[in-house]
Amino acid sequence: MKCYLTGCIAGPLAFSEDLELIDYEPFPVDEIPGRLAESQMGGVSPEERIMLERLTPEYDEVVVEASPSPEYAGFRNLRFEVPSRAGIHLRENLEDILAEILDMPAGDFIHDALMSVARERLRESLRETDRFIIQSINALDELDEETGKLIERLREWYSLHFPELDGIKSHEQYVELIAEYGDRDQILKNFRMDVDESLGSDITSEDLHILRGLAESIRGLQRLREETERYIDIKMEKLAPNLRALAGSNVGARLIAHAGGLRELAMLPSSTIQVLGAEKALFRHLKSGAKPPKHGVIFQHPSIRSSPWWIRGKVARLLAGKIAIAVRKDVFSREFDPGIVESFNERFEAIKSNNPKPPARKKGFRKKRK
Repeated sequence: MKCYLTGCIAGPLAFSEDLELIDYEPFPVDEIPGRLAESQMGGVSPEERIMLERLTPEYDEVVVEASPSPEYAGFRNLRFEVPSRAGIHLRENLEDILAEILDMPAGDFIHDALMSVARERLRESLRETDRFIIQSINALDELDEETGKLIERLREWYSLHFPELDGIKSHEQYVELIAEYGDRDQILKNFRMDVDESLGSDITSEDLHILRGLAESIRGLQRLREETERYIDIKMEKLAPNLRALAGSNVGARLIAHAGGLRELAMLPSSTIQVLGAEKALFRHLKSGAKPPKHGVIFQHPSIRSSPWWIRGKVARLLAGKIAIAVRKDVFSREFDPGIVESFNERFEAIKSNNPKPPARKKGFRKKRK
């Protein structure tokens, strides 16, 4: 004699060979999201264990609607079947069967249970560290954009007073001098410059106050950028050490942001990782037949950016393949593997040594105009 054990949103249920409900063990209402998550991961819930302890002594065979798992090792007379007859019967008649075992309407129970599952999954997604990385790298890009605009405005504005200072190419030093000293006479007094007489106009104390305030604000944004970059590096070291070691914190974080998450990035093939961030060029290629992009975000990696043009495609393919391996290590094994970076460096050097010169251009034949 055999019976069937299957599960649903309310808990595990047992059916006879004639598909009559013979036993059940409902989940605690507050624990439904956790029990369902455990079941999806291949685990055995406490309620299912209680059911098996009751059923296995009474029946010669218990057909469990699940995949074989070490979690079932302590029970005898089990057979695994997906889907099972009982499971199909349960799903086809879910509301009627739940009405027999619940103290409330089945529709209301299902609605409330699914809402609690959705809320719990939302909480889990908000708790995931990669969401913080995505927000922080987006903030870093916005800081760069806004800081660049403000520095351009400050240079144009302050050059009315001291145009010779525009010869300082370092934005950080330029901003610091204005924030620290303000007036050109004070700058010339404290900072060595080969300027005898400035061509700029004089400014009032009100003008100087605003300019120094703008410079102070920019300096604050620059410090915030440095702190944000350190924060991203710390988060990447904890969450994705292999990706960080191979691609760098900023490039790795941008790849995570473009993919929508670390796990989502791990599911992508290397060919997709290679062109992440170059979606416009890819769609233009698909639509109009233009040249396909060779790289997206990963172009910011030093190995690609500093390479000659004729090997960038090869290096991009190599890097994307190694990134795919690194991010899967971070997600699934959570072990740091220095061999990934070593292997990349060896292959990268081999590509450079095997391609020292650009390839010869193929000679084409031009048709003569009639």
